[in-house]
Amino acid sequence: VCSSDLMWTNKQDDCDTVEGERKTDADPYAVVFTVPGEADNKHDVGATKDTTYTYRLRCKKGDAYSDYSNEVSGNPKK
Repeated sequence: VCSSDLMWTNKQDDCDTVEGERKTDADPYAVVFTVPGEADNKHDVGATKDTTYTYRLRCKKGDAYSDYSNEVSGNPKK
């Protein structure tokens, strides 16, 4: 197990939480973290070496969710 660092700009400053999902080519999206709404980064310690992941985020406020962010892909090498 290794890690992947994610950083973003939250354009919805009134989020209660930010929910992050990831997928691989073989697996569908699944929630892998939830952070406070003011967060702008997350260290994904569950990432596996030499596996390409695609991530997306969304804001949660109360019971409502925003649209998903753009997707970003990466491959932790260590």
